[in-house]
Amino acid sequence: MRAEAALDRLDLASEMVPSVGWFLYSFVRKEAVISSHIEGTQATLMDLFAYEAAGKAESSETDDVQEVCNYLDAIACARKQVKSPKGLPISVRHLCETHRRLMKGVRGAEKIPGEIRRSQNWIGGTRPGNAAYVPPPPHAVGELLTGLEHFIHGESELPPLRRAGLCHAQFETIHPYHDGNGRIGRLLIALLLEHWKLLREPLLYLSLFFKRHRAEYYRRLDGVRGQGDFEGWLAFFLEGHAVVAEEAVGTIQDLFNLITSDRAKVLSAKTTSVTAARLFELLPENPVVTIGRVVNLLSTTKPTANKAVSALVDAGVLVETTGRRRDRTFGYAAYLDRLRAGTEI
Repeated sequence: MRAEAALDRLDLASEMVPSVGWFLYSFVRKEAVISSHIEGTQATLMDLFAYEAAGKAESSETDDVQEVCNYLDAIACARKQVKSPKGLPISVRHLCETHRRLMKGVRGAEKIPGEIRRSQNWIGGTRPGNAAYVPPPPHAVGELLTGLEHFIHGESELPPLRRAGLCHAQFETIHPYHDGNGRIGRLLIALLLEHWKLLREPLLYLSLFFKRHRAEYYRRLDGVRGQGDFEGWLAFFLEGHAVVAEEAVGTIQDLFNLITSDRAKVLSAKTTSVTAARLFELLPENPVVTIGRVVNLLSTTKPTANKAVSALVDAGVLVETTGRRRDRTFGYAAYLDRLRAGTEI
């Protein structure tokens, strides 16, 4: 199958680069931004990187950036639990803890984060009577989630990728929380791919595919709910994995080639110091920096940090992004240009 073959190529590509952490850092953040966009958040990938570099956001963006940061925290903690022998397996309790982190202190925080809903919800419309979809009543949610948990951990002749597709469709159909169901449901896919060892690292996320084909995504889910069209849904789901995995392989290759080329450019520049070379190696996981951030990253002085940044600016790697004379921010422009694809609002 094309989807499984594409996943195998992505897994191989991740093994062939010197540091998969470079790409894991970027792909997880891209997913957090795109998945949040689907729910109406307006923060961009650059907003997130700038926030992480400076530890603050513009006042108009703070709430949206915090939602994205919560998603990052939810991903990290959910993966840590699943990977640890003493951690929680993928389960109702595990998903509730992930949901609690996702919704903490942000829009929807008043809707009992981390707890299964105790009242009826609906999608679209102003009430259940005119809604596009009405999930199961609250008294049925617990039993349905238990059934989903058993399906995840029970024996099955279905290939894992198809099981992941059915799990996502069932979770979204149950819609167990008052808010945040879409983000938790998309995260569940990535967790299952790692849990069933389809990928060694979580480098594939379907949010970009769902964002590009949003109407088709909802139509396919409605087809499962209304007509039992599991075949149509799974065909769409597998196509998404094939497309996104193939794009991810291309992105990894492109970014690796860029880093290799820019490293040679930095090392051959006359103004490059050892500190500047060290800073360059940190850019893939810190593509936006301030002087203060460089001081902390390299455990150095402010004058030395300034010289290292200036050397990378001279080499054409870093670009000043604020236009200010003070509190300046610098970005690894070519790297960021490639990452930004698909993250536009």
